[in-house]
Amino acid sequence: MFCAFLNVRYSNPKLMHVGHQYVSENFDPTEMKGLLELKAYHIAPDKGIGIFIFDNQNNLQKHLPNLKLFFKDYEERFTCKSTIETGIVNSELFYKSD
Repeated sequence: MFCAFLNVRYSNPKLMHVGHQYVSENFDPTEMKGLLELKAYHIAPDKGIGIFIFDNQNNLQKHLPNLKLFFKDYEERFTCKSTIETGIVNSELFYKSD
């Protein structure tokens, strides 16, 4: 499985909640072919992370430009800085209970 890791750091922590609401209302993950999972985490008052897990590298690479474009606009709307890195799931250290 192939991943995109979105890191977001807000200059104003009070905008994180409003930003998350914006994403939930304006980002449709069902339009991303091959997206298996999307998880978002609140790390600190001014920092969040999103993890997008795709079924293969081609689907990740296909959707990466759209993710970058969406979150570039997000940066401007919510006074934050976002970065996206890619990687793969390390199956030896991946655990999910039944």
